[in-house]
Amino acid sequence: MKKILSLVLALAMLLTAACAFATDVEAVGGLEPNWWVDADVQPSTEFYVDGGMTVTMVGVHFNQYPTTFDGGYYFPTIEKMTGVHFDIDWRTSDGYSTVVSTILAGGIDNLPDIIQPTSSQTSSGMSVSALADEGAIIALDDYLDLIPNVVAAVGEDRMAMWRSADGHIYTIPTIVNVPGSQSMTFRKDWALKLKEQGVIDFDTPSTWEEWKAFWYGVRDNDVNGNGDPSDEIPLVLEMGESGERALHALLNAFGIKASNDAQFCVLDDGTYTMVYDHPNYRKFLTEVQQLYADKILDPEFATRKQADMYNTMSANICASCFTWAQMSQTHTEELWSMGIEDALFECVAPITGPDGECWLQERQAVTPLNCITAKAEKDGKVENILKFYNWQFSEEGINLYNYGIEGLSYTMVDGQATLNPGIVKNGFTDYRTIGMECEPFGGMWQTSAFMQCLFAGESLETLNAAYQSFWNGLNNEGVNKGHYYAMPPTLETEAYTEYRGELIVGSSGVCALRDQTVAGQVSVDDFFAKYEELKARGLQEVIDEGNEAYSKIR
Repeated sequence: MKKILSLVLALAMLLTAACAFATDVEAVGGLEPNWWVDADVQPSTEFYVDGGMTVTMVGVHFNQYPTTFDGGYYFPTIEKMTGVHFDIDWRTSDGYSTVVSTILAGGIDNLPDIIQPTSSQTSSGMSVSALADEGAIIALDDYLDLIPNVVAAVGEDRMAMWRSADGHIYTIPTIVNVPGSQSMTFRKDWALKLKEQGVIDFDTPSTWEEWKAFWYGVRDNDVNGNGDPSDEIPLVLEMGESGERALHALLNAFGIKASNDAQFCVLDDGTYTMVYDHPNYRKFLTEVQQLYADKILDPEFATRKQADMYNTMSANICASCFTWAQMSQTHTEELWSMGIEDALFECVAPITGPDGECWLQERQAVTPLNCITAKAEKDGKVENILKFYNWQFSEEGINLYNYGIEGLSYTMVDGQATLNPGIVKNGFTDYRTIGMECEPFGGMWQTSAFMQCLFAGESLETLNAAYQSFWNGLNNEGVNKGHYYAMPPTLETEAYTEYRGELIVGSSGVCALRDQTVAGQVSVDDFFAKYEELKARGLQEVIDEGNEAYSKIR
């Protein structure tokens, strides 16, 4: 009995110690684990499914957002408020098209209720148009009266972003009404060092000649001071998913306002075509070819992935690049931690080209995301699924998506939902970990929530230089104000689907031809001659069908 009593006391002491330890651990965002479980959340008076409804879904999960089963508040609270239970099969982007192909092979009865398509720029097989052609998803044109909140959120002037190439609407979009996302950034401390040495006479480059002076100064002056005069890269570029976007930041400097994949543009007369037909493309290609020859342009511009670009920033060899604005803060602080105290990646206005053009793509405000399947239609679920999404885009749904539960994660201050200081003190990190603005699932971002995270609960004046740089690159009133343009869409026509793999991103396609020209392996004149040959093989069909489709959706 004494042994048992001793064991019980010992276990009690261990439990007490464990509890004491647990209370000492700072919870994410200042909220305790499972903080939402006992919340007094009432069923919505706007939309509620009596008896409940389960909606199955397959999609791609990314970043640090919780899933439906590992601790996020969003999906359990949705169920309390609407009666809708989401059973989601989250996958990674790697191999996702194979997952979808397998699902399709099983026929309609094997489909989930909702399926996310792959991007046309990562897979030509499971895009929206491909799923529609397979009969796997339904058009929503005749159901728009069920989703007036979604229609209003998209807005009349952005309908072209929502429609597919055939003019139909197939998706519930995710909407981010914040134009900033990426920004040009450069090593301000290196520019100041070059100025002190008399190499340049400015602090921040603002013209084409000043950008070139900065780049050439970096090339020739061992600005990182490590004794190796050739390891700095004046302009680092990333290839994008399939190499299409490799040079898009420089395209902007030549007034070529390209699509997200940097392959299409709209000319001044309204013609939708490929960027290679833009009147400024020859000048662009000639200038960039010279930058490559002069060892200004990233030697790995055609193969460098985003993660490797980040590696150059933290390795103290990147002089300038175009990337997510937050990376200016992240890698500045990383260099500080390495003892490089003066380091500063400063977000600045886009590169100004030789003719004064200075542009960058705004964030894609309307992104087609979730498709309702033929299986959901067969089972009679379409009306309630669409009513759910209409609720998600209501004030009640928007607040839950962006701010969580009133009284626990946010309070109302002068009519504005205000996130708890603990949630935003680490910027977007804890905010996403908690599950707010669950981007993989989609919804409507509120600018206020965005800015609260961006400021991390502080004023601009109290932020350090790294964070101020991030703010300037992302904030609507920052350095990129007045330079944004809305990207024309990449239209998934039949010709595009047929020829993209071979004639655009293939080893003998136009992107490879462009890269060979930049590297000096092909002359500029020969580029255009070979481009005409590619047009004769099918690219002209891509252009013609794209122009016809663009006339339908704009």
